[in-house]
Amino acid sequence: MSVTPVKDKTAPSKNPLWRLLRKILDRPYPVTHVSFIRKELFGAIRQPRLILSMVVGPFLILALFGLGYFGPGNYATILVVPDSPGISTDINEYKGVITQTFKLVGVTKNLDEARQQLKDGAASVVIVVPDDALDEIYNGRNAYFPVYYRTLSPVDSSYIEYSTYIYATEFDKVILRQALAASKPQRSQLQESSRQIDQSTVVLGESMQNGDLLQAKVQVKSMKAVVQITRRGLDSLILPGQGDPNSPQQKLLAGRLFNAVTASGINQMNSDLDNIDTQLTALDAGFDRGDINSSAQQEHLAALRTANASLGGRASKVANIPPSVLVEPILSAASNEVKTQVNYINFFGPAVVILLLQHIAVTLASLSNVRDKQLGALEIFRVAPISPTQILTGKFISFALLLLLLGVLLIGLITTLLGVPFVQLGTRWFPAFLSLFVTIYASIGLGFLVAGISRTESQAVQFSMLLLLGSIFFTGFILPLNQFASYIRYISYILPITYGAAGLQNTMLDNQPLNLVYLVVPFLLGTLFLVIGRFLYRRQFDLS
Repeated sequence: MSVTPVKDKTAPSKNPLWRLLRKILDRPYPVTHVSFIRKELFGAIRQPRLILSMVVGPFLILALFGLGYFGPGNYATILVVPDSPGISTDINEYKGVITQTFKLVGVTKNLDEARQQLKDGAASVVIVVPDDALDEIYNGRNAYFPVYYRTLSPVDSSYIEYSTYIYATEFDKVILRQALAASKPQRSQLQESSRQIDQSTVVLGESMQNGDLLQAKVQVKSMKAVVQITRRGLDSLILPGQGDPNSPQQKLLAGRLFNAVTASGINQMNSDLDNIDTQLTALDAGFDRGDINSSAQQEHLAALRTANASLGGRASKVANIPPSVLVEPILSAASNEVKTQVNYINFFGPAVVILLLQHIAVTLASLSNVRDKQLGALEIFRVAPISPTQILTGKFISFALLLLLLGVLLIGLITTLLGVPFVQLGTRWFPAFLSLFVTIYASIGLGFLVAGISRTESQAVQFSMLLLLGSIFFTGFILPLNQFASYIRYISYILPITYGAAGLQNTMLDNQPLNLVYLVVPFLLGTLFLVIGRFLYRRQFDLS
């Protein structure tokens, strides 16, 4: 009787895929990974205050920032008015004059008292209205509005000086409009002169047809006189003062205003007057020779009519230009192609989320490894059947899951409670998730790197705070990167927030494809950080 041999199920199979699967399952990696994931996650769950601070704390920071920040400006301002009878110091009468940047808190006639309040901190800015401003202007000198302020901040200093420049420009426009309104009669006179020349031209043509030489010469002389008057009116068209180059009005408006309206036709009108004068001189010379109605004289008459028609058209054009247009001939028409209405909380909200995730990731990863070393856990891990790669992988997965959940919660809170828009959430959620993931990936790697160069928890916390400060100042979080020197920008290029903040802002606020640089560069940085962190951790692991 033959015995059928029993097949050994543990014998290696000839199927290569089965052998590979058994090899993977027989290795202890999955178990060790899960154990470290559970260790870190349950360690966090057992600390409810930590979870509360990680979720509620960042949201409270965002909420306070969004509710309390109103942008630059709002400087407490004292207005010093001229010490003259009839000028009120009632603050309610001036609140409509000074708005936006400057918050009016007092009106006085005593400059010394106002400057003392500035010194005492009762005000940030003192604006003085001079009592001789118009006298200075109409005597050909600049009028100055003194502004005193007291601040150590160069940002506030620049903003105050820029705002005072804007206010001075507005005063310029008011005075220029008044001066141009005064020149309205000269502009109307140009049109009347053109009409007089046109009427005289009609009479001149009839006289030439009738052979009336005396009447023709009278009309030519009359039109020459009109041309001379028109030239003087043109000289004072935009620069009132009867054409006197030394008049206060001309000194006030010279250069700036004249250049602004040259394109409106003043130079061309001078050319038209020259042409009219030339044709009148030719006609008068022909009359002196006894030539009253030849073909040459008719050509001069036709050229005279053409030049006067051109003058009349240009005069009407200039006369119809409002003073406000002459003062501001070119206005900006800026249009933001980003259709989302972005305010401060909308813009900084995604960046703050990324900043918090980076800081928490660096802190958790670095303190976890340093604490294992200080508590002697490395000695236990060293005799266990696990490798440094398995330990770091387990910690990485646990921290990544925890921080991804935190990031999703924070984005949900800022969109629902703070009103931060999320453009096309249905199609843009995945790019936003990728921005969060690569930021967390690079930040955890950076945390492992910090742990590798830290010997104590205090050193790890110190390095984490230095990274936080660097992230605030050098990554475009406060000031744009293009305002830094090129060699300083390299600091920003190695921090995950530089790419994560820009990527999340573009994803949430602007309907544009996500720039691959914001994904590839932080992924490469994270990989580099993880490799270096693993190398340093392996050294500590072997030496423990």
